Amino acid sequence: MSEARRKHSLIVVNPGHFHAALALREQQARLNDEVHVYADDGPDLDNFLRIVASFNERTERPTRWRLNVIRGADHFDRLLKERPGDVAIVAGKNNMKMSTIAALHDAGIAVLGDKPWIIAEEALLLLRAAMTGPPLAMD
Repeated sequence: MSEARRKHSLIVVNPGHFHAALALREQQARLNDEVHVYADDGPDLDNFLRIVASFNERTERPTRWRLNVIRGADHFDRLLKERPGDVAIVAGKNNMKMSTIAALHDAGIAVLGDKPWIIAEEALLLLRAAMTGPPLAMD
């Protein structure tokens, strides 16, 4: 399969905002149906799972996402070790967002992150590093 037509494997990182789920509201031809979710246990993850389930269960244009959920305090270390995908969604939890984006970028994983990326001046160096070259990081 050519690079332009290959399917990407999606990772959702600690979905702390409904924007993470909205990225899955429609099936995407260039994404594998299996989505890897790495997150802390809690209401943010539960809400994300409910929203994605509602997309899968709707009568009109249902999606067919299969979520592989890894829960726990060590979720991010596991993600970097396992590297189950090549594109990550980072939405919510603004205090850690830029360091998460930078770590994913350093690991060679493209990032789609919601705004804001920076809430403290210290994160500016991480932003500059993440924007210096591939893989792509965008909001």
